[in-house]
Amino acid sequence: MNKDTQIEELLDAAERQGRCAIPADANMRRKCARRFASGELVNPYPLLYIRADVWERLNPTKRKRAIVRALSTIHPTWVFAAESAICMFDIEQPYEIHPDGELTIASPARSSTYVCIKHGFVKRTLYVPDMPTTMSGGVQVTSLARTLFDCARLLPFELALPLADSAIRGGGFDITSLTQFPVSSLDDANRINAIVTHADPRSDNGAESRARAVIEEGGYLPPQLQYPFPNPNNPDFPLRVDFAWVFPDGSIIVGEYDGMAKYGATWTEVNTHVSMQCERDDHLRACGVTKIVHFNFDDIIHRERLYRKLDEAGVPRIR
Repeated sequence: MNKDTQIEELLDAAERQGRCAIPADANMRRKCARRFASGELVNPYPLLYIRADVWERLNPTKRKRAIVRALSTIHPTWVFAAESAICMFDIEQPYEIHPDGELTIASPARSSTYVCIKHGFVKRTLYVPDMPTTMSGGVQVTSLARTLFDCARLLPFELALPLADSAIRGGGFDITSLTQFPVSSLDDANRINAIVTHADPRSDNGAESRARAVIEEGGYLPPQLQYPFPNPNNPDFPLRVDFAWVFPDGSIIVGEYDGMAKYGATWTEVNTHVSMQCERDDHLRACGVTKIVHFNFDDIIHRERLYRKLDEAGVPRIR
């Protein structure tokens, strides 16, 4: 089947700019619609198209970014907010905050929700008084502080904390700036306070941040982060564990997040990592660690599994 040169050029140009393609006229829209019907293109938002194989390779953050960039060219006065703004910042973010088919823009007047029945797309308008804006990735969005403020009050704590940790991990962002915005309810105030209180740049990645949030919501004694132990192989670089609970009687419980990236892609790499992990655990026990809790991302998602491991290790609940 011969490809339409005009459509190919349109799609190529959009891909180079990291956005969805925008058909320029009714004829091009009909051509794109036919290719969408054949499965060649994806139509993630009304009048926006992207090659299906390209779409499949994009993670949820980049998918949202491709939609936002395209819409910003169609609607240059739109100010994107909340999760639709955070996708434009260089911040580690949980993919769950970017479901297909949802978009949020800011409004100085009111909040509302529009549902496109044909596409199943939801566009939310978020009331943002005295709207502070900035340009990020070539798109007009609410300021980073305002964006994090809205994410903190709209998202679950375990999804908002990784955003805050990542923002301050890069340095230069003052998490207390979230308190400059007025809140309309006690619940919002509590959500903002929780993020400001618990945000910590020492979390190495979003999964560790999310684990901390889950541990906090479970009522456990807060752990110390990146707790150091002597390194027998290099005294100048201590071994640091993700989480540690140190008790007055000298006992220590360690928590280690085991991301799949640690294990490698081959059996040799996996076996090497497991061997190194056993050696590291033996050394930690020699340093006085009494219990070691290894957990993975599935344990974080299914928090009852993480709670069971913490309970079995003896991590106390303080509330």
